[in-house]
Amino acid sequence: MKIAGVVLAGGQSQRMGEDKANLIIDQNSLLTRAVNLLQEAGLSDCYVSGDYPEFNCIQDQHCNLGPIAGIAACASFLNEQYDAMLIIPVDMPLLAVQDCTHLLNCYKATNNAAGLYYQAAIFPILLALTEPLTDYLSNVVNSQHKKSRSLFRLFESLDMQGVPLTTANQYRFKNTNTPTQFQDCLATFNTLQQQAINYDLKKTKKED
Repeated sequence: MKIAGVVLAGGQSQRMGEDKANLIIDQNSLLTRAVNLLQEAGLSDCYVSGDYPEFNCIQDQHCNLGPIAGIAACASFLNEQYDAMLIIPVDMPLLAVQDCTHLLNCYKATNNAAGLYYQAAIFPILLALTEPLTDYLSNVVNSQHKKSRSLFRLFESLDMQGVPLTTANQYRFKNTNTPTQFQDCLATFNTLQQQAINYDLKKTKKED
């Protein structure tokens, strides 16, 4: 099974006031961090839905349709080369490698051919690159009805399976759409980093 990694980074970032993909956390841009995350999850082939010359990019063919346009463009481009694609957004900076690998492992172990997503989180999404998917997306991007662009409608229409999300991990699935939300994510990230450092220090002392 050949699976491509995809980072959705084609949004206008209007509420943020600057391109979210270029925001910095832990000395990396959110876009670099997202691509690295997918690669650490075992996906050697990663693409970016957007326009960033330093990455393998796939540009939207339809404007102002939200994430469904990026998904449609990527599905069309990757359909002949890959069996599925794992999609994450650029603005989910606390997402962890295990969140991606768990979805990948569940997909490989399930008989659900359409794909998987996390319940109550939407992203990440693992979509099988099938004819029903490409047909559905083609119809959606050419529709005048905004409701048809809902990702939940995509999940329902393709009979996709939702993977349970534990309460303890829900903070990792928060989106960063505004400066305040990004500062909150930074604060959480720094707290987690300090906790990891303290844990390592305690472990070292016990071993000594």
